[in-house]
Amino acid sequence: MGGAAGHMAHPFDLGWVNSGSDLLDFFEKAKTFVEKKGSSAVKIDGVNVSFKVVEHNGMKQFAVDRGSLKPIDIEGITMDRVDDRFPAGHGMRPAIRTLLTILNKSLSEIQPELENLGLWNDPSRFLNTEYVEGTTNVTEYDENFLAIHGLSQFYHKIHSRSGQERPGMERPEGVKAPSVEVPYDPKTMESLVKKLNVVAAEYGFQVYGSVPTEKIDEIDFSSTLSQPFTVKVSDDREITKSLKDWLSEATNPRYKVVRLQDDFPELGLKKVMHALHKNLYVAILNQSVPITELIEGDDAEAAIYGAVLMHATRMLGNDVLASLTSPMGDVRNHEGVVMRDEKLFGSNPVKVTGEFIVGNLGSGFGQVNEEEEEIEIVDDEDADPVGPEAGGQTIAIVPGAFKPPHAGHLAMVEEYANKADNVVILISSPLKSGRKLPNGREITAEDSKKIWDVYTRHLPNVEVQISPHASPITATYDFIGTDGPLEIGTNVILGASTKGGDIHRYDQAEKYVKEGIRILPIEQFAVEPLMRSNGEPFSATDFRELFGQYEEVMDEIEEFTGEDNIFDVLSILGFAPGLQEMSSGAGGAIVGYSEPVGKRDIKKKKKKLKPYQETMDFSVVDEVLALIMERGVLK
Repeated sequence: MGGAAGHMAHPFDLGWVNSGSDLLDFFEKAKTFVEKKGSSAVKIDGVNVSFKVVEHNGMKQFAVDRGSLKPIDIEGITMDRVDDRFPAGHGMRPAIRTLLTILNKSLSEIQPELENLGLWNDPSRFLNTEYVEGTTNVTEYDENFLAIHGLSQFYHKIHSRSGQERPGMERPEGVKAPSVEVPYDPKTMESLVKKLNVVAAEYGFQVYGSVPTEKIDEIDFSSTLSQPFTVKVSDDREITKSLKDWLSEATNPRYKVVRLQDDFPELGLKKVMHALHKNLYVAILNQSVPITELIEGDDAEAAIYGAVLMHATRMLGNDVLASLTSPMGDVRNHEGVVMRDEKLFGSNPVKVTGEFIVGNLGSGFGQVNEEEEEIEIVDDEDADPVGPEAGGQTIAIVPGAFKPPHAGHLAMVEEYANKADNVVILISSPLKSGRKLPNGREITAEDSKKIWDVYTRHLPNVEVQISPHASPITATYDFIGTDGPLEIGTNVILGASTKGGDIHRYDQAEKYVKEGIRILPIEQFAVEPLMRSNGEPFSATDFRELFGQYEEVMDEIEEFTGEDNIFDVLSILGFAPGLQEMSSGAGGAIVGYSEPVGKRDIKKKKKKLKPYQETMDFSVVDEVLALIMERGVLK
């Protein structure tokens, strides 16, 4: 579950489950909980979608809301706006049209129920549903159906930068979830479901309310807890303990990532993984690679304990599910069960999935997140997915003005490119940066991007973007925020240096981050600054000043750029030693150009360039250089 309804937690996601003993305590509470007939509900393996009632074109009608702060979601995705929200080819287009048709055709009949549920005049309330049409996710069902999990309401929210407002109930302090479940009269919901089924049958759909479970057998964890769990430490050493003993010592590595010795693509493993990662758990369970060859030393404990907690969640979950049945059959044929009890588990629902926690099959409705068990439905435009929180991609964000970027910046990006799945360089765009070369030429965001494109051409997992924001930190908070492009489940590294107080510039990040995105410990991932040959750190200010002594300090400029990049950077900044003739008159017309040049040619020509630095029309030079480079003359 995700989107408007938020992420539904696994037991190890709960804030109070901080150890293996706490996890065992959760399952003892779950055992007590399921002894009440109908106290848990079947977790359908479908696509989560939220429906609300809005007034559009002068009439009441149903609309979809995906929970973002986009105006189309707040106003409601009505039937005539489906194509505006879901791009061509998106699997939700036809399904949403069918479901809206069913709901709208039933509208007049179900108005009393909608009024009793508080939906008729309050678009901040919505029906939290999951729909299945054939094999929508992993599980193959025999019928198409819509399951109404319950009734939820959005919290009031105002976008901190755009000012966009989403109406809703007052948000309690410390709560980040987009919405909250609200109580309702079960008889009203039963009546709503019954009336909807009259129309749904015409379209080959069945509508269910919350599908209750019923206990058919006693739950006994003793056999599972006595089973051995073996960790292969090295080729000649193993550690075997009962699951109970492992749980007695394990801590929950909920917020930890681990560094692997290398990528293991055949196992679905990357250099940096979340400790509670399905693929990492499976590799340790199957003893695919010894721990000493798989994990860097200090991170071994977190990886092992993550595997222990996931194994316990899976096996103890199987014990719970084996004791239950439902009107939809054996609950083990579904994703699992949902438990709601504020006194036992906390304010949010929790899911027990058993074997499903390692499920991973494809779907035509989006892309399956290969690093967890649920599907993610991702819009091409804005990527506000329905999916899991734990175990997603790791993305490093490196923000700055970069006027201009230099070798120190590149060293940081290269380090993050080895640690993360992807790196995003965010270039801020102040109206007047005041960062100019000694000859008066201002370095623009476009210049910085061109230089970054040169620096990162050997790094396929690095993307360079120009942000519309003047502040790099504002750009970062917007990127990780509710309307940013990151998918739920993403692990975020905020790029920082260990020098000074650089890590503290992100002190407010948790206030702005989208629900379901994890900010990894900033200090843990901060990068040691690269030092120049003179023992000083690289500085963009120093780099700019060097251009005032262009002829005398060519070697220093090269140190800032690297030998392979120096000519490209000089060209981008208007210093083009490869040009044969320049006019010192107005417009700085270029008469001709040379063949491709290298370092030696640069040094030969730098004296010829010197007299023209103060008189060149750099805008014209840039345009001509761009044309020359397009023709492949300057490499």
